Amino acid sequence: MRSRRALLAAVLVAAALAGTTAAGSPTAEASAPPADQLVSPDGTESYVWPYTSRRRATAGRTLALNVVVHGDPDRVRRAFVDRSDANWTTVGANATVDVSPWRPAHGSVRYSYVSPDAAGNGGWVAPAYQLAVGTYFGERTHVRAYPSASGNWTALQAHTEYWDWFRLRHTVTGVEPGAAFVERDLADEPFVERVEHRTHGRLGGGSDGAWIAVEFAAATLLGAAVPLTRRRLSRRDVAIPVAVVGVVLGVRAWGLAAEAVAPGVNPKLYVAVGYPVLAVGPAALVGVLARERPPVLAALLAFAGLAVAAGVDLALVGVDPIPPQIVRHRLALAAALGVVAFGTARADRRLVGVGVVAWLAALAAPLLGVV
Repeated sequence: MRSRRALLAAVLVAAALAGTTAAGSPTAEASAPPADQLVSPDGTESYVWPYTSRRRATAGRTLALNVVVHGDPDRVRRAFVDRSDANWTTVGANATVDVSPWRPAHGSVRYSYVSPDAAGNGGWVAPAYQLAVGTYFGERTHVRAYPSASGNWTALQAHTEYWDWFRLRHTVTGVEPGAAFVERDLADEPFVERVEHRTHGRLGGGSDGAWIAVEFAAATLLGAAVPLTRRRLSRRDVAIPVAVVGVVLGVRAWGLAAEAVAPGVNPKLYVAVGYPVLAVGPAALVGVLARERPPVLAALLAFAGLAVAAGVDLALVGVDPIPPQIVRHRLALAAALGVVAFGTARADRRLVGVGVVAWLAALAAPLLGVV
């Protein structure tokens, strides 16, 4: 039975990783957006489709571009990546900039469309670079950058997100907070002349029809741009929720620690190790620890263990508020684990089987796009 569970978990991991790759690849014939959907960030003959897409077509639209930085694209990139490595000479004064919090980031490919004119004679482009503040397996502010090929601007898609081990992917928690973070980061830098909100009128993808415009100051760059019951619980009782909490938080801690030690390693390798532990560990441990325990108590302890673990896990990465669909998903997992514990305590193999199937179904739901 355990070997079957492990096999199922491995299949789920492989499917999820394949799905992540597929989501970032073009699956439809490339087609230009309608001309009336293109926007000129600087009012000249250079345009961008103000959204991102999973593929080279508008049908895959995801999030809206929400920041435009006006300045030479190379200078904009260096302002984010190498900001602390140079002094900026503005008109009449030298200014030392702050240390940049941004680091190169891993993330799925999302396309946008840039064009030298409004007639749609441009093309779909992948982000020239991706940056983040935070951790891949925790919470972060993530930016994808799309420089103009003919204009003097770089469009950004900025959002906040967290790594969800149960869904095996990042979950976006906000588009506006991502743009606000970029705004706060750049607003007080000496090479920035002004920051303002500008309306472009295109709604959708988390956009209210406007984006943040950051204007770089005219400058000469030197070197770079920029208890559940009244019954007294025994140690064996307490071991049930403790084990569940340990697995869930242990996987989160392991991911963060592994990323810190080897940040250059492809995160999917860490996922391939961590997710099977998360998928198999709680049910397997409950299947052992709940034996010969009072059935109702064992079920309550298992349910509470996962509910608490899920809540603490989300709190540790700063998810607030927690999306309702995530709450429902975690409760479904906790309920399934409770059934496993109840069946184990009663030595009812059929009931244990029902709980395991429910557990696997709840795990599979996000991978199939249900959650």
